[in-house]
Amino acid sequence: MTYHRPQFKIVKKRLKEKRQFIQTVVGPRQVGKTTLVLQLLDELDYLSYYHSADAIDSSNSLWLVQQWESARLKLKTSKANQCILVIDEIQKISNWSEIVKAEWDKDTIDKVKIKVIVLGSSSLLIQKGLTESLAGRYEKIYLGHWSYSEMKNAFNLEVNKFVWFGGYPGAVTLIEDENRWK
Repeated sequence: MTYHRPQFKIVKKRLKEKRQFIQTVVGPRQVGKTTLVLQLLDELDYLSYYHSADAIDSSNSLWLVQQWESARLKLKTSKANQCILVIDEIQKISNWSEIVKAEWDKDTIDKVKIKVIVLGSSSLLIQKGLTESLAGRYEKIYLGHWSYSEMKNAFNLEVNKFVWFGGYPGAVTLIEDENRWK
């Protein structure tokens, strides 16, 4: 059985609503932001377009516009009436917030039903972009380190191991192999 963090229900509910806000999923690295969104895309079975800016040259702002255009084309050539565009590690693109604002506003004016989720792990860069360019256009969902109850429910982790290894789900598989985490 797949474990869903509590934020899963929040984002799922928002994606089922009428297109109104850009959904931003933010938090530290390795806490499950990408996993949560990919679980949602699988469960919702909506037309979707996922791409990560992780390996993109930060000065290549055109890349972000191209992803948006690809999502529009995918929507136009399908029988779907809406699409979800997901951009992971958005903070790696220079001027990302201005581009997202321009593309979001264009879709709003043209009544293109692309719902947008952006994910980021650099809170300062994300917060700066959200407050400067995207005020009134986004909802923020914070995904922090896993709590003990989450780790216990998902991995049956004992409290002493949680205290030692922390709330990082990726570390759980390495707990018994000391040479890999020391």
